[in-house]
Amino acid sequence: MTNMTVKDGPGVMEFIFSKRLDSDVCKTLEPKILNKVKNNHTVIVFDLEKVDYISSAFLGICLAVFKKVGDAKFSIMNVAPEVKKVFKIAGFDFNMKIF
Repeated sequence: MTNMTVKDGPGVMEFIFSKRLDSDVCKTLEPKILNKVKNNHTVIVFDLEKVDYISSAFLGICLAVFKKVGDAKFSIMNVAPEVKKVFKIAGFDFNMKIF
């Protein structure tokens, strides 16, 4: 089973993740995500509803996407409290929309 599904709708591209987003998984996902985001002018949403763990590699993916599309077009939603804590410790909650 894959750890990511992409829904590409009008004006928004939603990445739906599941399970653990550890370093090994992120090595596989990163080029796929960055390729889809590369020339995209829509809003990018990461849905983490089914995620219970993120690694620093996933934080790196988030930062890369944030830098490519800007703060107005990137958000992370449905974040579990234990995952949200990782974003907060990393300081991502100051610039990124995480809810």
